[in-house]
Amino acid sequence: MPYKLVAAPHLLPAGDFKGHLETVTFIAASDSDPKTHKWWAVNTGTFEKDFARIVSPELAQNIVFRLRRGEIVEFPNRYELAEVKGKFGGCWSD
Repeated sequence: MPYKLVAAPHLLPAGDFKGHLETVTFIAASDSDPKTHKWWAVNTGTFEKDFARIVSPELAQNIVFRLRRGEIVEFPNRYELAEVKGKFGGCWSD
């Protein structure tokens, strides 16, 4: 069953690393599954490489750039949950 994938960044609000992309919350939703799947990942510096497994390297770079600016990003296409859940950065489920 294909899912729409959205990434919501959390930037550090204060201190020496203010504005640093600390974590990203991922939300996967499907028209045919009433349950929304949500998990988060710590920025370990591998998001570009991780995202490039499901999108082009150029798009992966653009997505990370936008997340670092604080934008919520919807990935193109639809993905099987097994392709994306727990596959990015240091991941933990809610």
